[in-house]
Amino acid sequence: MSVKPIFFALDGKSLNEFEFELKKLKNKIYGVKVGLEMFISEGPKVVTHLKNEGWNVFLDLKLHDIPNTVKEATKSAGNLGADYLTIHISSSKEALYEASVNKNESLKLLGVSSALTSKAIDKETSERVHLEFELAKESNVDGVICPPSEITKSLNIFDLIVSPGIRLKDDLSNDQKNITTPEKAIADGASYIVMGRSIRNNLDYVINELNI
Repeated sequence: MSVKPIFFALDGKSLNEFEFELKKLKNKIYGVKVGLEMFISEGPKVVTHLKNEGWNVFLDLKLHDIPNTVKEATKSAGNLGADYLTIHISSSKEALYEASVNKNESLKLLGVSSALTSKAIDKETSERVHLEFELAKESNVDGVICPPSEITKSLNIFDLIVSPGIRLKDDLSNDQKNITTPEKAIADGASYIVMGRSIRNNLDYVINELNI
């Protein structure tokens, strides 16, 4: 069975609460996402632990600060062993550039637009997203966190596209408005997708039946 292009979102305070899922998902999916809540609760050691367990780690901290602080935080994330790190594109072109030129070669920097998947995207917002993506590209950012509705339009800017807002067909959307299914996101051109609740609620299906 091939490894599915999925990051499992560890959205919680304790890594222990995901122990069962992590064991089942090992070697079945590409990696895990550590968000701000988990990172603050568990500390930087959570990244080291997951790397030692053989996981690709996506550190979703959405850096947003002055250029020097962003630069040093990016260096620290790379030293921890993180494979992917998010940064707000609105941090400024200078901050994006400082992060991109000071990161470890193995660390991929992912730009985050101000348009999140918790919001519906209209024409004006879509245009803003792509202006932000173009700025990120000019600043040597490796890829982007891309709302599902914008995946196909973003392929002419970035090859590395990570899409959140993924739900299985019969799942509730909950707090997300810009959503799609795993199959459509990958078919549209996403490199990787991020799934949390949909995996926890449908673990065996995702492992054994989801075909992406």
